[in-house]
Amino acid sequence: MPSGFFRRVLLKGALDLIFPRRCLLCGAFLSSLEESPGRGAGRDICPECLKEFIPLKPAYCLRCGRPFKTRIASVHTCAHCLKKPPVYDRARSAGLYRDALRKAVHGFKYNGRTEMSRPLAAFMAENLEPPFYPAEADLILPVPLHHRRIRQRGFNQSLLLAGRLFASQRGLIRHDLLLRSRWTEPQVSLKGRERLENVRCAFALADPGALRGRRVLIVDDVYTTGATANECARVLKQAGASQVLVLTLARVC
Repeated sequence: MPSGFFRRVLLKGALDLIFPRRCLLCGAFLSSLEESPGRGAGRDICPECLKEFIPLKPAYCLRCGRPFKTRIASVHTCAHCLKKPPVYDRARSAGLYRDALRKAVHGFKYNGRTEMSRPLAAFMAENLEPPFYPAEADLILPVPLHHRRIRQRGFNQSLLLAGRLFASQRGLIRHDLLLRSRWTEPQVSLKGRERLENVRCAFALADPGALRGRRVLIVDDVYTTGATANECARVLKQAGASQVLVLTLARVC
């Protein structure tokens, strides 16, 4: 083994003694097993908290990703999508927006816990499949924030998630194409029809020609009613996108 390897091991051991790693959610000390590389979200979140991350398993609508109330694997189009198909082609979420995952998203998004992006992206990677991950797309577009929101929050959580999750496909990520063209109220404070009206005509494209004939993957943090996803997809389809997929970290049931 090269001497540099031993120096890194000794340095890591010393740092662990002085600054022991803690779970980003509950603060519990992480063992060397949880800290070891290759364990995804478990590198930063303890096993007890990870147990509360509920993956969305194959019992969901093929079109909108709505979870079915069954434990039997069943992937087909739900009655809602058959009656009123969404603008986008398919949507998929990695997990359910509840318990520890909801707490993690809230801390990440509203409390500036940007370090949460690593375990959250790892959780997505562990619970997704093509065409969502790895992305079978020509462009990966994080849902944009208005410049006022960026100044308030300091970052775009969807862009951070996309950068972490698609590190090996970073060249496909474009944050300069899909733009938030007007200020909107936070969707979390609105319901039903209000959400639709809130995001209507809220997005625009910097270069519409760049979308013609392209397969696009939209990335966002939480799917609630699908209003934001549909409005983004409408703009992209009008510009000639051949396919629009929607990927979110979590989904409200």
